Amino acid sequence: MTNRRHAMMVVCVAALAASSITRAQPVVAPTPARADQIFVHGTVLGPAGNAQALAVRDGVIVAVGTDAEIMAIPHPAAAITDLAGHTLMPGLYDMHVHVLDAGLAMTACHLPQGGGAAAVAAAVRACAASARPGEWIVGGSWVGAAFGPGEQTRQLLDAAAPDNPVLLNDEALHSVWVNSRALALGGVSAKTPDPAGGLIDRDAAGGPNGVLRETATSLIESRVPQPALATKVAAIKAATDVMLSYGIVGFTDAAIRIDNAEAMAAYARSGGLKQHARGCIVWGPMSYGADALIPRRQELSAGRMQFDCVKIFLDGVPTESRTGAMVEPYAPRPGAAAQAPAERGMLQVPHDRLNAAVADFDRQGLEVNMHAAGDGATRAGVDAIAYARATNGSAGPRHEIAHNTFIHPADLPRGVQLGLVWEFSPYIWWPTPITSVDIARAVGPERMRRLWPLREAIASGAVAVAGSDWPVVPSVNPWLAIETMVTRQAPGATGPAQGADEAITRAQALTLFTRNAAAVLGRLDRGGTLEPGKLADMIIVDRNPLTAPIGSLHDLRVLATYIEGARVWSAP
Repeated sequence: MTNRRHAMMVVCVAALAASSITRAQPVVAPTPARADQIFVHGTVLGPAGNAQALAVRDGVIVAVGTDAEIMAIPHPAAAITDLAGHTLMPGLYDMHVHVLDAGLAMTACHLPQGGGAAAVAAAVRACAASARPGEWIVGGSWVGAAFGPGEQTRQLLDAAAPDNPVLLNDEALHSVWVNSRALALGGVSAKTPDPAGGLIDRDAAGGPNGVLRETATSLIESRVPQPALATKVAAIKAATDVMLSYGIVGFTDAAIRIDNAEAMAAYARSGGLKQHARGCIVWGPMSYGADALIPRRQELSAGRMQFDCVKIFLDGVPTESRTGAMVEPYAPRPGAAAQAPAERGMLQVPHDRLNAAVADFDRQGLEVNMHAAGDGATRAGVDAIAYARATNGSAGPRHEIAHNTFIHPADLPRGVQLGLVWEFSPYIWWPTPITSVDIARAVGPERMRRLWPLREAIASGAVAVAGSDWPVVPSVNPWLAIETMVTRQAPGATGPAQGADEAITRAQALTLFTRNAAAVLGRLDRGGTLEPGKLADMIIVDRNPLTAPIGSLHDLRVLATYIEGARVWSAP
């Protein structure tokens, strides 16, 4: 990331929201000489208020105004789109996805969401029935809180797939559940020590019970045969096409490793990648060698894909695994003895090493994206950014802290002081076991009141954006997130609210997905709003998201997606 990107980002969220799509009257630029695309008879959401029509030339917006004003622009042989009362608005950005994983998951072994032991066993048996003997069965996603004591064992998977190694990801992609064949192929036995930053769950005899967490997952994952490059590229295409169907015109792939770097680069180099994209190369204990890619970032960057970001995993997740790093201890485990030691999770990178690394990347102009789910990890990330600012000055990149399931109140004001970005994962609060069961059981009810503290982050004046973390969540649908950011309820605005005090307005939610995200990607001069001089990165939607019933937004349909004026997706 360059200092230019940092300079573009000096505005805070309050200023972004104030200049968003809610002001009264549109400002029409001087009449351009010609247009080759005209959009009329609709509602155009612009930074100065609603308009009726918009004109484009060579992929750039040249005017926004009334139907009459836009039709008065010379437009010989222009393509004229009748919006028919629909809404034209800026395209959306997903600031945290795992594209290859999402594409491969479409053909993986699927488990019923939140299913217990019997349901998982049935799903694995069905997958094994169509697999060749010895072929790996890979899939997900299981929820630890759905199992009773002693139910989640390697023996259960042995019985379901006796002739195949099995690897099943958990709902957060931070733990795996494997059978005995997989353990043997990975060389994992009772004598295998826990790796740094990882855990091997063990049975009463001290042997591995089949569940491995955090860095320990690589002991098995490294044994799974890699798909061919062509298969990976096809998976990336499938995933990015789904994203286009939801109006996503840009994204960050938040964990670039050796297994996906070449495929992402190949797809972008071929011209197949339509979205504006950024890749964050993993560094640290969970890099699996990916940090060797950092010096190759210019070579890998191609087309609309730029590898200008470094990813560091600071902790795990605050679920039943309790690997998310917390300031205060987790809630006592059910049935735990009174003298049981307090659990605070684990930091993946020691403070001194983290501080030095962030300062070094900051000096190079590389943005750092840090996974931090627990408030202890969030604090470590803020401290590291503070160290980088003290070491290098304040002109470096805007670093991001990702997920932020919990942020300690004392650390929120530091976000604007240090010029960092809070990147939230609001899709996960769609009522799934990871929130309503796993996280709630691990941290207790009081901390759940501040789950994903979006309102507080925006009120602090810091910049906030949003990312799905797909395929950690079952759908990349951003409208689901936008609705639930406002309601904090199940889709349809039903049921009890989760963290109701952290609700934000729909205008703020849309700003996170448009203007703020474009600014963080260094594209605010080219995207994020619909106004003359910017690229025509825009979508046609079937209702106005600012006025439609809030409980209907998760069902909003994108009718067409345009990037640089080219229609890259249209509804059947």
